Amino acid sequence: MDLQPPAIVQLAQAEAPPEAPVEPTPIKVDVSQYIPESATGVTMIVTLTPPTGQAVIYAAGHENDGTLFKGPRSIDEVKLDGPIVYVKLYGATSFNIQYTNYRSPY
Repeated sequence: MDLQPPAIVQLAQAEAPPEAPVEPTPIKVDVSQYIPESATGVTMIVTLTPPTGQAVIYAAGHENDGTLFKGPRSIDEVKLDGPIVYVKLYGATSFNIQYTNYRSPY
């Protein structure tokens, strides 16, 4: 009787690189009906749904200088460079903005 050593089979699963988090699509918001064109900043109250969400709001060209708003409701100032701001939602599905004050050079 021939005894052969047991066969050893090793299975390895190929490791896939971790997926990079998906950057949210910016939502364009026109503030010109609430804030004068000359304004350089606006104070806003942002309400987020669900309350655990966050939002970054910034002016065009200032993507790296945005203002972070944490849910459910927070207030802060956003720098303006024209009548358009962009909102990126992180963990939030919807938002509401109330404009409370603005800063103008005049």
